Amino acid sequence: MATKQANPKKNILFVTGESSQAICHRLELLRAGWAVTRVSEFIEALSVVRNQRVDLALLNLPGDDAVATDLPNVLRGVAPAAYLPVIVVADTAAEQQRCRFLNAGADDVVCLATAGGELVARVGAMLRIKDLHDQLAESRVALQEALRRERELLAKLRRDNANLQTLVTTDALTHVENRRGFQDILAHEFKIALRYNQPLSLLALDVDHFKMVNDCHGHPSGDYVLKEFAVILKQSVRESDVVARTGGEEFGILLPKAAPDQAASLAQRVREAVAQRQFNIYGRTIRVTTSVGLATYPHDAEITEPEMLVYLADQALLMAKETGRDRVTALCDVPMPIRIRWRLRYQQRDLAGQDTPPCPQKLATNRRQASR
Repeated sequence: MATKQANPKKNILFVTGESSQAICHRLELLRAGWAVTRVSEFIEALSVVRNQRVDLALLNLPGDDAVATDLPNVLRGVAPAAYLPVIVVADTAAEQQRCRFLNAGADDVVCLATAGGELVARVGAMLRIKDLHDQLAESRVALQEALRRERELLAKLRRDNANLQTLVTTDALTHVENRRGFQDILAHEFKIALRYNQPLSLLALDVDHFKMVNDCHGHPSGDYVLKEFAVILKQSVRESDVVARTGGEEFGILLPKAAPDQAASLAQRVREAVAQRQFNIYGRTIRVTTSVGLATYPHDAEITEPEMLVYLADQALLMAKETGRDRVTALCDVPMPIRIRWRLRYQQRDLAGQDTPPCPQKLATNRRQASR
């Protein structure tokens, strides 16, 4: 008598006829504690495997049935489980027949005359293997789910980092680069221009008499003017150009690979577009103008670092404001004595212990003080 297996949840499909030995085998399996579903046709076996839970298939196949030898693979193909063990009960114990069934996909082959105890032991061994396969399949599913969650989390972190980077480097009012983003891009583009000896131009722009806009029409009107001013700038530049708000009403446009004449042409277009734009605010029309300073590396020979490009473009802007506003002043058009004085002033700032010249925001404060 076979030892009873304490696992009543195992379901065995027994494809066999009603021979006395097959009946004995079925009774042994039932005594071992397994549920046994017996069918006599291969079509029935396919239906049971497809629609019911089957933990193991036991096939009593005729030895001369060549077509039936592929049944193990067919059953596995329709089984929803990851692995379905198949044991073939052969009519004889001939070696050729056993090899034929094993080569056809069977996991084990027993003889019809095999004792019930041995059959139960072989079935139990295959069920243990199936349990390992099921555990492996569950682990694989759990791992895939964990990887999916990790990928989703990583994608979310990347999106959050990109959004955070955008928030950190974008001006909240005008949606152009802020001063921090502008400085990072300027440093990068200056390295490229220096390495490949390419021109790099910078336009420093300022909304003329902007304090009067705020004082006469209110700060919401001033914010609207700044937003529309930024729109004009973005519509005027190339895709490779960078527009930034560097101060209160101060903006900068970085122009990679732009020579002084190209930068001056863009500056004039921007100046004219601003002068022609009507800013309609609360039923009232406001007109503003802009002053522009222009510097270009390496055309302007005194420029040796990105901070100096910003400083000299800003000095050219300050000269444009001091000489009447609503105009473009290029560093190359500034008299040489003045340029020498600016260069010495920049160098003196370094010698005075400043690691870098004033940032655009401080330069803008100097411009407002000088324009009063």
